[in-house]
Amino acid sequence: MRAKQDAEKEKAATDGSVSPWMNGAKLIDTLLHPDSDVAQALTPKESEGLKNIRKLLISRHIQQDAIPTDLTTGDDDPVNLYIAEQFGGLRKKTDFKKAARSILNGLKFIKTTQAQVAMKEKSVRRITNANKGYLPAEWHRLSTSRQNYVFRLLSYDAIARWGYDSLELSVACGKVPLLFIGWAILCAPHAQTAMAQDLGLEDPEGGDNIYEFVEEFAMKPEVLCNFLRLVESDYSEENPYHNSIHASDVTQTTFALLQMGGDKFSSSPLELFSLLLAAVCHDMGHPGRNNSFEVNSHSELSVIYNDSSVLENMHAARACRLLTRQPGDADLNADILAGLQKTQKEAFRANFTKAILCTDMSQHFAKVAQLKSKISHFGTSDPLKFYVNSDGRSMSVVLQYMLHLADISNPAKPAPIFVEWTDRCLNEFFAQGDAEKEAYMPVSPMCDRDVTVKSDSQLGFIKFIVRPSFVLLSDLVPRAVDEILPILENNLRYWEDQKLKEEEEEEEEEGRH
Repeated sequence: MRAKQDAEKEKAATDGSVSPWMNGAKLIDTLLHPDSDVAQALTPKESEGLKNIRKLLISRHIQQDAIPTDLTTGDDDPVNLYIAEQFGGLRKKTDFKKAARSILNGLKFIKTTQAQVAMKEKSVRRITNANKGYLPAEWHRLSTSRQNYVFRLLSYDAIARWGYDSLELSVACGKVPLLFIGWAILCAPHAQTAMAQDLGLEDPEGGDNIYEFVEEFAMKPEVLCNFLRLVESDYSEENPYHNSIHASDVTQTTFALLQMGGDKFSSSPLELFSLLLAAVCHDMGHPGRNNSFEVNSHSELSVIYNDSSVLENMHAARACRLLTRQPGDADLNADILAGLQKTQKEAFRANFTKAILCTDMSQHFAKVAQLKSKISHFGTSDPLKFYVNSDGRSMSVVLQYMLHLADISNPAKPAPIFVEWTDRCLNEFFAQGDAEKEAYMPVSPMCDRDVTVKSDSQLGFIKFIVRPSFVLLSDLVPRAVDEILPILENNLRYWEDQKLKEEEEEEEEEGRH
């Protein structure tokens, strides 16, 4: 009987049914229900205060979920605290007992929140009023006709659309696509309004789901553009594929997936902000060679990062160095995190870094299996089920997965975009293969220009990687069924036709000999 009771207790702890944190969150849900007398009596700011408390409770629940209950309840036993921190990743930085006491003193907490919100709103008004008309210098270098063209390409509806052409944007804006797409997404709707006003047009209608990061994080558009310039300069124009056009494409594609419904798997604006900036920075300093080349050549990077996710670790390190640098007097202000509190900065860096590391292609099948398991066990209705504990923090595996998919999304884009990206990718691969041959190294798969067949490379990539990945995504983001999967099928047929043509041409060539 005792064993059965222990088993039931363990099961209850695992599914969270005995978690006081989750019980508290459920109580707040009841209080905030539209039919509740309490909800009807609360002011909007009081409701927001309760929602913030709920986020705190859920964060604590997710963080504790994987750790034995005996280690996280009761007195502050130093051994238990050590084990929870060292082996469970449970951070001591947040004093949850004090937070709990604040929760019990709900009115005091809400009043404090109201004061913080008021201070934030005052700061935001000062920032937005001074910067809502900001336009980057690169905008003023364009002719009026080009400005109108770029304005259409950067409208909120355009940048939220699947099938966006970042190659077209690069040509139109003067080869700084990452600056423009980053500004248009992260500073919306102010970027769109500033362009419209400069062109003497009516203020554009905003989308239905604008994130408004400028207000949320007291971020100055001018500072963001300074940051984006520094990031874009770290992408090599010599790379046919891994350049700033690719970075802008991945950023816009990530944003499109969020707008298609992927953002429901986020619990806060900070997570979305972290993810989109990870997309901006995810290939910083890319050498035009893949991880296999770095490892097989015993490069300095492979030694520094112990042959593990070599390039991804390097990208993340370069980005974090830029985010945390201390500018000198002559440097432009690029501190885009200045408006964040210390705890927000810590959470940002954790989510940001992890998202970049998850773009390592060698983790693809493990990520797919992890997500399939989550869907199989929990369904798709509860976004909280898709959070995992990573180094003591709760992170959404769906958000990380979407950035990874954005990174491999070129075969799912409409014609002729997907063909241009295929040529660029193979050109970079072949350049690596040439270097490997010269160095008497083993030639990496798809990098030998003498044996790689374009159609075969794409058929295999789509059938085994891209299509299954987006089919899985469609379980979470249903709009993908109508907006992405049909394009994939069309592109698959295109490459099948190309393969037949190549075979026919080969037979004709053999017949002539």
